Amino acid sequence: MIQLFGHLYAPDDRGLCSVTLDGGKIAAIEPRASQPEGSLGGLSSRILPGLIDIQLNGAFGDDFADPSADVPAICRKLPQYGVTAFVPTIVTSAPDVYAPALAKLRHAPAPGESQVLGVHIEGPFISNAYRGAHDPAHLRPPSIEEAGRWLEAGDVRWLTLAPELPGALELIAFLVERGVRVSIGHTDATWSQAAAGVTAGATLATHLFNAMRPLRHRDPGVAGYVIGTTLSAGFIADGNHVAFETLRMVARVKAPDELILITDALAGLGMPPGRYIVAGREYVSDGTSGRLLDGTLTGSLLPLNLALRNVVEKVGLEPAVAVQLATLNPARALGLEASLGRVEVGRAADLAIVDEDWGVQATIAGGAIAYRRDHVAPSALAG
Repeated sequence: MIQLFGHLYAPDDRGLCSVTLDGGKIAAIEPRASQPEGSLGGLSSRILPGLIDIQLNGAFGDDFADPSADVPAICRKLPQYGVTAFVPTIVTSAPDVYAPALAKLRHAPAPGESQVLGVHIEGPFISNAYRGAHDPAHLRPPSIEEAGRWLEAGDVRWLTLAPELPGALELIAFLVERGVRVSIGHTDATWSQAAAGVTAGATLATHLFNAMRPLRHRDPGVAGYVIGTTLSAGFIADGNHVAFETLRMVARVKAPDELILITDALAGLGMPPGRYIVAGREYVSDGTSGRLLDGTLTGSLLPLNLALRNVVEKVGLEPAVAVQLATLNPARALGLEASLGRVEVGRAADLAIVDEDWGVQATIAGGAIAYRRDHVAPSALAG
């Protein structure tokens, strides 16, 4: 049995609580003003559902587009950021990369590790005009045949594409019929083309404002469509990809359940500044974000718990709302809200305890202690 104590955001604000874990489940939640003896946490601690990162390109030196990536080691190490579940991303790559990379990412969940929730494929069916750091040599038209091979090779949870491309709407319908979520991203879509993508079945937008047709007063584009409708959207809160002032504006317009905090993190996450690889392309990490050698942004290097801190301190969201953006909302976007994203009696024990500065004190994954700041959890020592 494990007992936690702190200010509970479940993600709704429950105040000071004691949370008891038993048999890998949440056994009890009780309001309490003082800390039980032997419990993890404290008066200044916050208890959160385990953080869920649905867009992660790599970490700890490994890139998920590389079939040799050490997936088990990443699963063991991500809990140091409070992350108990994640979706690895394979960005635009050569056709022969996908099958072995997808096979490698079939990783069964284990207590004390961050759980792989399936794979996000970002590209290659994207706009050349808004390709960002994706390799233009590997962009290609939407193909139901190729996408079908991906579904056979691995567990594809969601896919990012440009809905304005010929064949994209047919591909969206094909994927949605097979349980794959589709997101609009890396796109030059107009408002009407974005709307057509949603009508076909798309339910998300990938990293709002980044690598998409911008909002203009006579041409609102896909960014305007996201802001002006109920379409859910991911966003990066490292201060480099989107200005915090812009995020404040978005948060005033979009409902709290329509935004998803992502990292879009790279292989340089958890590593010192230097040069790393994403889908075969070299980029430079400054410790906060990555850029290709020509200066193009490639992704963020800010862990999810610190992005969460930015959303509270720089964007001005209430902690309960901010926590929802990194827990319940990503679970809902993937159709997994029945089992993930909340602290409730009877649910699996996936939780993070953070201090008043959002630094991770402890992480519980699958009912087991996956990380403690005052010592290294046994699972982390294995790799």
